[in-house]
This record gives sequence, structure tokens and C-alpha cells, in this order.
Amino acid sequence: MIRIVVSGICGRMGSETASAVIERDDMVLAGGLERGDHRNLGMKLCDLWEGGSIEMTVRGSLDEFSPDAVDVVVDFSVREQTLACAEFARKTGTALVVGTTGLDDDAREALRRAAGSAAVVLAPNTSVGVNLLFGLVERVDRALGGTADVEIVEAHHRAKKDAPSGTASRIVELLSEARDVAPENTALYGRHGMTGPRPSGEIGVHSVRGGSVAGRHDVHFMTDLEVVTLSHEALSRRAFAEGALYAARFAAGAEPGFYGMEHALGLAETDGAS
Repeated sequence: MIRIVVSGICGRMGSETASAVIERDDMVLAGGLERGDHRNLGMKLCDLWEGGSIEMTVRGSLDEFSPDAVDVVVDFSVREQTLACAEFARKTGTALVVGTTGLDDDAREALRRAAGSAAVVLAPNTSVGVNLLFGLVERVDRALGGTADVEIVEAHHRAKKDAPSGTASRIVELLSEARDVAPENTALYGRHGMTGPRPSGEIGVHSVRGGSVAGRHDVHFMTDLEVVTLSHEALSRRAFAEGALYAARFAAGAEPGFYGMEHALGLAETDGAS
């Protein structure tokens, strides 16, 4: 049995992931974690979810867990809590799957340090379909010679706090790497006013927020002769939860290293991941 602690268990993705763990035969929920000032600290999960029989309480620190009782921490939280998870992984060698978005360079560096002693999977989007989309984006751009005008449109529910989505940012990174340019020199986030002609090589990114949209991404490749559009839409947050558990199963058996969902899904070699 793979013993999993869910960090951010009171949030939308955390609770969905915990529910998915409970339904698995090969996994067990070893605990739930929230930041130290969260209003639900100490609550029993059965009371928090208004049903079920899970008597364990929401904890405020990973120091309350014995490393010997946890195989993988799955984190859907906020930057500060992700940093705490990274430090726990670094100190104990406990595998870590991070689905938290909006992380800055310092947080990513902390995860890379943790990867020196633990298997760390950083996934800005844990859905299987989106990670297939990443590969298709690279293939289409290559086929079009890396010269198509690219516009990315992402839509999420009204409560999402960061923009653009981690998925859209990852698409920008992939395209920039393929074109050998820096993302900060090519991405334009929204347009307003007299913007002038579209510069060659620009990647437009647009964020839409509203309703209860779980997540939709459209990547438009536009040439003078045709338009190719790649689309992915998550119909339920369970898609992300199931993908996170796929990554958790991979991380539980992986050597220390810094991985992405492409490694967990077998779409990239794992040797020497860093």
C-alpha cells in the first residue's frame, strides 16, 4: 500500500485527491495537511466532508508525521506550504508530487534541492490529457517550422487565484525552448489599446475566468494559409486528482531526482532526470 499525505486537503484539488486515494485499493490516506493558520486545523475529515468515516484530523505541519509512515506527499496548496513540503522531502527522502501552480523561481529551486534526496514530481497540470497536449504542441510547432503565430487561451473557474494558468505558462516554456528564445522575451499577456502590428515570434496568452470551468486550454497556430488549433478541456477536477495519483505511484518507486508528468507517464526517459 502506498501511504499518502495530501497537502492542501481542505482545498478543491486537495479534497478531490484525498477522495480519490480513499477509493483506491493500492493506496491509503495517511493524513491531511493545511497551513498553520488554517481555520479547519484539528477538524476531523468526516466532519469537514460532512460524511464518511475518516476520523483523522487536519494537521498543521509535516513535522507531526513520522517519515516512516508516509511514502508520498501530494501537494495542492500555496507557495509557502509547498516550500515546507520541499524541506520535508529534502530532510527525510519522502517522495513529493507538487501540483501547486504560481510558483516562483525560488520555490522551484527549493524543489530541485529536495530532489537531491527524494523523488520530486513537479506538474503544473497533472491531467493525462494535458500532458499529451504538451507533446502535441511541440510536434505541431516543429512541423510548421517554428514560425506560426501562436495564441494561447485558457479558461478556469472564477475562484482561481493565479493567471495565467500553470499549464499555459508551461506551453510558453515549451515553445520558447523549441525556438531557442527566452519566455520573457516572447510572451505577451493580453492586449489593450494601440498595440501595433504583431511582432514575429510573439506568443499571446489570454486568461478567462468565470463560472465553474475546471480547465480549458486552446492553442492556436496561425499562418497566412491555415489555422491549427489544439484543445483540451477537463470535465471534472477528478481528472487532475487521478493524474496526481498516477504521479504518486511513479514517485513512490523512483530514485531521487527532479521529474515531470512526462516521466510519470512514460513519455520521457527517467535516467538522469534533474
